Amino acid sequence: MTPHLRRVLVGATAGGLLSAGCAAAPLRSTYAGPQPLPAALAAYYDYPEHRPRATVEFVRESPRVRESLVRFPLSVSGFKPTEPTVEFEWFETTQPGRRPAIVLNPILGGDYPLEQGICRFLARNGFHVALVHRKTLKISPEHDVDQLETLLRQGVVRIRQVVDWMAAQERVDPSRMASYGISMGGIASVMTAAVEPRLRAHVVALAGGSLADILTTSHDTLLTKPRRHYLERRHLDLPTLDRLLRERIRTDPIRLAPYADARRMLLFVALADRTIGRANSLRLRRALGEPRTIFLPFGHYTSYLALPYIKHASLRFLKTALR
Repeated sequence: MTPHLRRVLVGATAGGLLSAGCAAAPLRSTYAGPQPLPAALAAYYDYPEHRPRATVEFVRESPRVRESLVRFPLSVSGFKPTEPTVEFEWFETTQPGRRPAIVLNPILGGDYPLEQGICRFLARNGFHVALVHRKTLKISPEHDVDQLETLLRQGVVRIRQVVDWMAAQERVDPSRMASYGISMGGIASVMTAAVEPRLRAHVVALAGGSLADILTTSHDTLLTKPRRHYLERRHLDLPTLDRLLRERIRTDPIRLAPYADARRMLLFVALADRTIGRANSLRLRRALGEPRTIFLPFGHYTSYLALPYIKHASLRFLKTALR
């Protein structure tokens, strides 16, 4: 724990708690800005220019939000995609004029009810939001570690192509686009922030790094069960898996964090997180340059209790950052 963080937490204990029982730390005063993205990394996440014909299927409409399902082919080079179709839910605000737009990266699989609630909240407050779909991202005994890197790289390219689509919409202001990610989606947002300059602000909730540290130390059965199966089926021990993950995963939040701009980021860290791990959350925070951070006195799942606060704090940040 850094001296700066220790002072923040001590101050919070002494009476500096926010209304939701959360402590906030500002951006580190000595932060000098992100490092320039190396050309080789930029090329790794590049893709052929494309103008896909998207299918837009109407889903529902409320007084302030129109919802659709959007699909178009994924464009890649250098690897074979496992998910050749980009799919996302589009929450279009009915507020007039060209509005800011957010790409929202969800948790590790599921039907996205939590994220849909956040999307509708943001849309009712004047933002267009794209909720990106993806398959569950886990290590699988049927594939080696290189497959995980393909999925991660593919995920970054997919998000960038959603940004392409958003920027081309008549009612989107392309100079005011941002990302919002939760858990694995927060990790994806960090990695995309490093390589996608059109996204001008980022909300990152309950994320951490490195991926090797998360996958080998997590106490969540969502990760421990596939980890155990992988070790048994592949006849590996945990140190060997850790080494393979560190050697073969290039698309990692810790590796990409120095290229993301901490001045344009709001971080939420759960101090009792046993899924991502508090140490891994704080490790990512340091790698990012210690952006403005709100510390939640909850675990990974019990942070849901602070959801109203998280939504309103995020809204304030996004309105300011995209002003």
